[in-house]
Formats: sequence, C-alpha cells, structure tokens
Amino acid sequence: MRLEPGRDCRADAAQERSRPCSYSLAPWFIRIARDIIDMSTAANTGLQSRVASAGDIVPCSDELTHVNESLQRQEGLLAASAKASRMLLETPDVRGAIPEVLRLIGQAAQVDRVNVMRTRRGPNDEPLLIVVAEWTAEGVPSHLDDVAARSCDERDLPAICAELRLGHTLCINPGETGRPMSGSTSFEGIGTQSKAVVPIIIAGEFIGAISLDNTRKRRAIDSAELAALETAASVIGAALHRQRLLDDMRRTRERAAEERVAELAKANAVIRGNLERLASEPDLNSFLGHLLLEATRQFDAVSGAVVVSRDSLQEWRIAAHVNAGKLEEPPYPISVPVDSPFGYRFGQPHEPMYLDVAQQHQEFWPGMLAFDRREGHIGKVVYPLVFGSRNVGFLLLRFRHKAEDVPHSELLVALAQQATLAVQLTRLAYQAKEAAVLVERARIGQEIHDGLAQAFTGILMQLGALEESPPCREKGSDLAITLSRIRDLARDGLAEARRSVMALRLDQTRRTGLELALRQLAERSTVPGGVTCTFSGDTIDTGLPPEQEHELLRIAQEAVSNAVRHGRPTTVRITITNEDAHWVMAIEDDGQGMGQSPERHERQGFGLTSMRQRATDIGGEWRIESRPGAGTRVSVRMHKRRT
Repeated sequence: MRLEPGRDCRADAAQERSRPCSYSLAPWFIRIARDIIDMSTAANTGLQSRVASAGDIVPCSDELTHVNESLQRQEGLLAASAKASRMLLETPDVRGAIPEVLRLIGQAAQVDRVNVMRTRRGPNDEPLLIVVAEWTAEGVPSHLDDVAARSCDERDLPAICAELRLGHTLCINPGETGRPMSGSTSFEGIGTQSKAVVPIIIAGEFIGAISLDNTRKRRAIDSAELAALETAASVIGAALHRQRLLDDMRRTRERAAEERVAELAKANAVIRGNLERLASEPDLNSFLGHLLLEATRQFDAVSGAVVVSRDSLQEWRIAAHVNAGKLEEPPYPISVPVDSPFGYRFGQPHEPMYLDVAQQHQEFWPGMLAFDRREGHIGKVVYPLVFGSRNVGFLLLRFRHKAEDVPHSELLVALAQQATLAVQLTRLAYQAKEAAVLVERARIGQEIHDGLAQAFTGILMQLGALEESPPCREKGSDLAITLSRIRDLARDGLAEARRSVMALRLDQTRRTGLELALRQLAERSTVPGGVTCTFSGDTIDTGLPPEQEHELLRIAQEAVSNAVRHGRPTTVRITITNEDAHWVMAIEDDGQGMGQSPERHERQGFGLTSMRQRATDIGGEWRIESRPGAGTRVSVRMHKRRT
C-alpha cells in the first residue's frame, strides 16, 4: 500500500478539509449548504476554464470525459449530502438513518462500500477503530459479517491514525506493494483496490472516520470529490455528535431519576421510622433529639439544633442540640427572649437559608457564632418550622464544608415537616390537658359549693337555732361559749370553701381582665374588723395571654389565702407595677412572717411550691421574702410582650 502524495489528496483541499470538521450543532446545516453551493460554483468555474483553454490546443476526449465524470460525481455527492443532512436533521433515530445516508453517499460517489468507523477503548484500554455502520453495493462483501474485519488497533497504523487525528483526508491503495498495510487487513477492507478515508472531527475531537472503498477497480479521487466527501463526513459527524449529546442527556436524566428514586426511598425510610417514633415517644424533646441526630447523619452535618417557640415563656428555646453525633447541652444559652436579635431576624416566616459563617458578623444568638468559629464550621442551614402563618421553631444544621444545596433537599423538607408536626401535636396535647384541668376545676368547685359550703351553711343555721334556746341564753353559760367557738369555726370553714370555689372558677380573667379580677379578690378577702385587703395599680393592659393572667390570679389567690390563714395580718396589699421591661405583681402583708426560711416552708407544704411552679410555667420570676414579725412579700416578675 501507499499514501497518494499528489495535491489531489492534500494541499489543494487542506483548508476545505479541516474547516467542516469542527462545525457546532446550531449552524452546521447552514454552513454545509453554503459549502455545497461554493463547491458547485468552483467546479463549474474549473470546467469552464478547462474548456476555454482547450480552444488553443487539440481537444483531449479522455480528459474531458474524466472532468465531466468528476463533476457529475461531485454534484451527485453534494446533492446526496444535502439530502442526507435533511434526513439526519428530521429523523429521531440518527443511528437507524445512517445506513441509508451511506447508501446515498456510496451511490453518488460510485464506490462499492462505505462504512463509518468510531473510536472506542478496548478491554485493555487499547485505542480501536470499530465499524459501526456500513453500506455495500450488490455482490460486495461486508465488514459487518466478519467480526475480525470490524475493528482494528490504532497502534497497528500509527502513521495513518496520526494523519487522521490531524484532520487529514487520506487516499490509500492497499496491496500496491504486494503486502497488506502493517498487517491490518481490517483497515484495508475486504478486496479493496483503492479507498479514501475522511476523518470525523467534532469540537476538536477525533471521533471516527468514513471509509469509501473501490473493490472492482482502482480509481483515484480528485480534490473536488474529496471536498464533497468531507462535506458529507461533516454531515454524518454532526449528526452523530448530536446523537451523542442526546444520549448523554438521556443518561444524565436517567441517573438523576435513579438518584431521585434512591433519595426518595431513603427519605421514605427515614420518615417511616420517625413517624413510628413520634407515635410511641411521648416526650417532645426526646423525639426532636432523635430527629436531629437523623438529620445530621443524612446530611453529614457536624452539629445541629432544634429551636422551638415557647409562647408561655415568651422565648425561643433549644429543645435538642447535637454535636459530633451526640445529644448534649449547648455550650451557649439555652434560650433567648422573643424580642432578641434572633427573634427579630428569624421570627417571621421565611424561606430556608444558608449562612456563610465567615461572612456572618452579627451575633443573633449569644455565644452561637463564637461556637461556630471555634468548631471550624463553614456554613449552616436555618430551616424554619412553619405552621399556618407563624414560625413555631427552627432546624439548624452546621457543616465543615459547603452545603448550599441542602436547604432544597426533599429529605430535609420531610424532616422539617415532621418536626413541625411534633411541635404542634405537643401544643395541642398541652391545650387539651389544660382544658381537661379547667373542666375538672369547675367540677370540683361545683362539688365544694354544693356539698361542703352547703354543709357549713347548714351547721351555722342549726347553731343559730340552738343559740336561741334558754340554756344558751343564760349569762356565762359554758354551752354558749362552746357554741360560739363552733360557730366561728364553721364560718371560717364556709369562708374557705367559698374562696376555694372562687379560685376554681374557669374564666374570671377571660371575662373581666386581671386588674378587675384582683380587685374582686381584694374585696372578697376583706373581713370587717379583721383583715383589710386592698388592690393598687394603674389602669393597665399587660398584653399577656388570658392563660398567663389566669395563672397570675391563681398565684395571688394562694398568696392572699396563705397570708390570712397563717400570717394573722391586719392588712394585705395587692399591687401591679409597670416597669420598663417587666410587669411586677406583688402580695404583701404585715403579719407575723415566717419563723423558718421560705425554703423550709416550701418543702413542708404545697402552696409555695404550687405558686413557684405556676410562675415558672408562664416564664415569670417568683420570689418570696419574709422575716419574723415583719410580714411576707410574694412577687412575680413578668417580661413584657413585644408589640
């Protein structure tokens, strides 16, 4: 074999040969059509110049015949290329249309076999050229029928493959020297007399070649025909490139779909486990802790926290904190007021966000930013737990790597919704419990009113009737003295029963407000000739929820009752003071005070413990101050609500 050295295969068409091999997909059809027109014009011009010059010399019929045949083949190739480009552009199956395109090109070029070879990597990563599509004329053997003839190793053809990778079209005469090409009969072709090999280069990448074989006779292909063949090759190459892009896109979508299915399966497993835990776990903080551990594991977060809103305490509180895969107490304050920088920044519903720790300069939660920087956190995700139109909490995840895509994860959405559900279910359970308690209070109050109070009233009536008897009316009668003591005890019992009934009423503060309820308490607790109970305070609106005002009234009732029963005071004062950031309710008496410390009294009875617990439940600060002979002062300090 040999490579044709003439300008027919190289220099004359170098520019045209390299140009169509790097077409992009968008304008490739237009450029090919323009090249087809240019080459047709050039061919006609060349023929005319030859005919004009033939007037001065003796005409050569063989040369004119050759030129005419070449021109016909070129025009046929251009027409076939145009038809092929339209066919490949319209078909949804490029690979299925390639054989028909090869037939058009083969018949137009008047060759016996046309095939498309693609670059592939072998089992040992060797570079191969493999025949992927072929057309053959009638009676011509096909490479596709011979497995050995379908592929060749590029390393067996270093010079030829180097030229092809440079974008050079080659004209080859196999066996001209009596030997096959470097032992590669697969590249030569079965029974090939002459062949042209046109490289396919797309976006600077060699992806294969088109081979045109003559098996019946050896025939040279001139530069005009080669240019037309290169145009046809560019048409096929662009179509194959488009198909490859479509295949890549399809595979990308399939991988994305598989990843999505896997992610959804993982999310479903996590959701199912959490729902089972939610159904069996009565404690909110414990459930949120398990959920937070799961979230940090799924998203490779190094730390995290769940923050919930405590309306009764007017604060944001950390319900669960995870660091290094373990539940632990946070190394910064566990709660902040609702009107803190954190509340102002995140209190209103908003979209999930990713915060870059390096770019965060404002400290939203005391000590949290310092903790993030000390632990080497790069970014953190703040995901709001939104129920209705308000935030009931937040899910925070911290990372030592970039995690901008985490806020958009469907798994995180599912976990956040479960956390929101758990918080809201706990709120509903608490409200149901409070409602049950209030109903039970009403029932007990009714029982006291209809039972104990009526019994004391009956005792007093019987005592009154007995005191009218002659023995009791005698001066200095022991019976009269005893009956008087019994009457005093019965009256005290009746008064205590009535106070208990009033304390157990459901909606005093809801109907009248805290101020009026405290005034009524002072009036009912006044005993003429014994204890004077007063209320003082400006006409105020605490802005507290009715439930919190109800608890304050209960504390005041308990404090007044304790003072009257144990302190033997002459005066009890109930006051509400408006300070800059707080409301202070105080009950102060001038009684005998406590002989022991308030702490010891609290351990011995239920009243002081109950008051302290009520104050803590509504976010108040409860205090008791007492000295022997100097009376007792009970106070509750409440943080003002943000308006």
